[in-house]
Amino acid sequence: MTELPVSAAKAGLQQQHAPVRVPRDDFDTLYIREMRAVTVHLMHRGATPYEAADAAHEAFIELLPNRWRVIAHPRAYLRKVAWTKYLRQPHHLESPADTIPDRTGGTCPIREVTLTETQQRILKAIQQLSPAQQEVLAWQMDGFEYSEIATFTGKTEMALRTNAKRGRVRLKELLGLTKPGSTEGGAADA
Repeated sequence: MTELPVSAAKAGLQQQHAPVRVPRDDFDTLYIREMRAVTVHLMHRGATPYEAADAAHEAFIELLPNRWRVIAHPRAYLRKVAWTKYLRQPHHLESPADTIPDRTGGTCPIREVTLTETQQRILKAIQQLSPAQQEVLAWQMDGFEYSEIATFTGKTEMALRTNAKRGRVRLKELLGLTKPGSTEGGAADA
């Protein structure tokens, strides 16, 4: 296995774009900035691209017609609702039975989720982590702080920090950046 320099692994884990406040009168801007991010967030938590795109679309539908204007934290809301929609999907498909409809303007959101080779490798490693580790790392990769994640998920900051630390240690092992069984980190998740 080819080793990635630590900086390359960190670059793959960095959020794709910095959180940006969306004007409260521009739903298209919110959709364009967050659709890919929400879809990738769900992929980091185990969804296939098609499952993630479907759940993300359903989350955006929850914001219409005007609910998106009054929600205090629309980025967090989208991730929470999309995760719930994903969990409620009746079955998980590897590929869609029907074509995914293009959104107005001719952009299919699944085409927006193009990952580099390094990002794909990191995604596969993240999907081998425990669900609790996937959850906290996915939120962190989207630029959320522990205090925000705790607020939005109902988990304690201590639990989030523990799972993040264990997840990063395990991720380094899976990516070949440390030797398995090294004393760096802590015990495995229970």
